[in-house]
Amino acid sequence: MRAHLSTTTGPQRLLYGAAAAVAVALLPWPMGFTARGLAGWCAGVAVYQVLSWWLAETFDARRTRERAQQLDQPNVVILVSMLVAVGVSVVAIAMLLQQVRQLSGWARGAHVALGLVALAGSWLMMHTIYAFHYAHRYYIDRKGGASDGGLDFPGKEAPDYFDFMYYAYVIGMTSQVSDVQATSHEMRRITLVHSVLAFAFNMLVLALSVNVVAGVV
Repeated sequence: MRAHLSTTTGPQRLLYGAAAAVAVALLPWPMGFTARGLAGWCAGVAVYQVLSWWLAETFDARRTRERAQQLDQPNVVILVSMLVAVGVSVVAIAMLLQQVRQLSGWARGAHVALGLVALAGSWLMMHTIYAFHYAHRYYIDRKGGASDGGLDFPGKEAPDYFDFMYYAYVIGMTSQVSDVQATSHEMRRITLVHSVLAFAFNMLVLALSVNVVAGVV
C-alpha cells in the first residue's frame, strides 16, 4: 500500500482526494453545510498535495522521465481543475462575507481560517497540476527528438518532478518565468495560459482577502 501511495497517477490522486473530501464533509461538524463542504475541500486538497509531493520525493530524474512519457492528465482535466479551484475559492470567500458578520468569537475566527485555508489549497493544487503537465510535455518532446524538451533548465542534471514544481510555482507567484526558459512553441503556449490564470487568480485572492478583512473589522 505504501508503495502504491508513493507512485499514484493523477486520476488516482484526484480520486483519493475526492474520497477524503466526501468523508470529511459528511462528519457531524458543528457548522453549516457550506462550511462542512469547504472543510471537505481542504481535506481533499491536502490528500492530493501530500500524494503529489510524496511522488516527487520518491522519483529521481530517470523515473520522472519514464513516468512522464507514459502518464498525463488531459488538457480538459487541467482546465476543469483550474475552474473548480477558482470557483471553490470564490464560494469560500463569498460564504465568509455572508456569514462572518453574523458570527462572533471562535466561530468567526474559524470561518475566516477555513476560507483562507481553502483559498491557499486551491492555489497550491492549481500549480501542482500544471507541474505534472509540464513534466509530461517536456519528456514527451524529448522522446520525440527535441534537444531540450521545450524548457531550458540551468545546470547539466536532468530535471525531476521537483524541478517542474519549481517552474510552476514560480509562475504561480510571479506570472513570469525566472531562470528556466521556455524554448518551444508548445511550451510557451502552455506557460502563457498558466501565467494568465495565475495572474487572474492572484488578483482574485487579493481582492477577496481585502473584502474578508473589511468584513471582519
